[in-house]
Amino acid sequence: MKRALIILAVAGIALAGLPLAAQTGTWTAVASTGVVDESAAGIYAFGSTGLGYNAAGSVAPIVARYDVTNTFGGGLTDAPPWTRLELGYFDSSTLSQVRADLFRVDRCTGVQVAICTVTSVDATAPTCGVCGITAGFNFASFLYYVQVTVSRTSTTVSPQAFTLRIF
Repeated sequence: MKRALIILAVAGIALAGLPLAAQTGTWTAVASTGVVDESAAGIYAFGSTGLGYNAAGSVAPIVARYDVTNTFGGGLTDAPPWTRLELGYFDSSTLSQVRADLFRVDRCTGVQVAICTVTSVDATAPTCGVCGITAGFNFASFLYYVQVTVSRTSTTVSPQAFTLRIF
């Protein structure tokens, strides 16, 4: 009987920690989960993870936004220690660009300030770019979102955004 109570107590303690453990660490998103600006209607395409141009042949920019939520510490702190924004992308030409901007938004006025920007560097294979966040996070006072812009000046290139991480 005593052994059964000990096992039950240990199991209860382990299970109680799961909700906290499930919410610690990195915020992530795949580019196909963003909300695309209505100005890009008819020119964008989602892959399983990617955001890029469809076959319409446009050179207008594609803009998508991603709500950043506090995934750190199970909600025990409004100030996660995140210091980096990472963008996974493909951009193989000087005629295209993929960019991610992290914005801090005042929760009452809606005033927004860019606190980190990652801009693609041309490469022959998909890659990641990172920027440092020095402003810190405070979910008690501010809201946050990432805006991704995929652009090109020629329809012969196909830049894509794939992933986002804040850690």
